[in-house]
Amino acid sequence: MSEQKQLPAGFDWRAFTPEDSPKTPMDVMADPVHQSLATATVVQGGPAYGFTSSVFDFSQGRKVATGRVFDLLQTAREKPVALIFGSYT
Repeated sequence: MSEQKQLPAGFDWRAFTPEDSPKTPMDVMADPVHQSLATATVVQGGPAYGFTSSVFDFSQGRKVATGRVFDLLQTAREKPVALIFGSYT
């Protein structure tokens, strides 16, 4: 049986959970499906996931469709691929 995760002291989940929400944050954290999403299963040298995305050109400061599609599985068959995720504000 999985361990119940505790919310930080003073955490008010009602402040951001809609009243008609079918689940509380505690329900979500206790759900095995959501727990598995929180655990990384990607390993270096492991198989690539099936992922495709449209390719856009931002070189002019705006989003322009190129008509091309990036296919992670196809690209990984041809050469090593590194995915970098991040954000900035």
